[in-house]
Amino acid sequence: MKLVKIPDQKNVAVVEGEEISTAAYLQELNRALYMVTSQYGVDWNDPQNLAPLPALQEQVLDQIITRVVLRQLASKEGVSIDSKDVETETVALQGRVQQSGQFADWATFLKENSLTDESVRSLIADNLLSDAMNKRHAATTSAEQVHASHILVATQETGQEVLDKLAQGAAFADLAAQYSTDTGSKDQGGDLGWFPRGVMVSAFEQAAFSLEPGKVSQLVQTDFGYHIILVQEKAVRELEPALYQQVQQQFFQAWIEEQQAKMKIERLYTFASPK
Repeated sequence: MKLVKIPDQKNVAVVEGEEISTAAYLQELNRALYMVTSQYGVDWNDPQNLAPLPALQEQVLDQIITRVVLRQLASKEGVSIDSKDVETETVALQGRVQQSGQFADWATFLKENSLTDESVRSLIADNLLSDAMNKRHAATTSAEQVHASHILVATQETGQEVLDKLAQGAAFADLAAQYSTDTGSKDQGGDLGWFPRGVMVSAFEQAAFSLEPGKVSQLVQTDFGYHIILVQEKAVRELEPALYQQVQQQFFQAWIEEQQAKMKIERLYTFASPK
């Protein structure tokens, strides 16, 4: 029994006329399987571990398609990577591999990761290209943000009890310390600090951004439980570096997906469950 079903055809996809060969796909798939096996110690003799394999195969193909899309978009914008930068990164990677002590030598690293010198340089070039395009298509560094506090409880009944006490004049911070199950914020009166859109779960975000400063929400249910939200302030502010990185990742991914939707992409194979 083979772990994965291998396409018996020359190509697995075509992106705007550029073919993605089955051979190139298999090299990426083998590398992904090696990483999963080495990182998580997966026992492929366990039939239960075979069920996620088709999804992994699709994910690998998705990643290859995205890289091809990015190369084509970069070419249209006249963005390219200097071969000297690729070589510098390659030498740095070779040094890290040697220092890790995990592999006998560079050749062993390549073999165990289903790589070649050429494919390593190609992956590094793609990463550098992604960084360059990321900078060209950057989100603004400021955004509408909310400074909010919340009280998180497990049940609707407890949430209503908290709302009743707030209506009777109890302090929000005191009730957060007493009731909230969010250990990261309860001792700060439930204070979550400032955050932009795209950081919190959808229902929480919608409630927080719809409230005016000084107002308290009704119960907002999410997968975490029931929230009572107090909006303290609203403003357009510069994003903190960590938040900006998160927002930029989402912004760039959305841009890639938008461009990809306009392109002719043919997937020539759908991966079925192994038998």
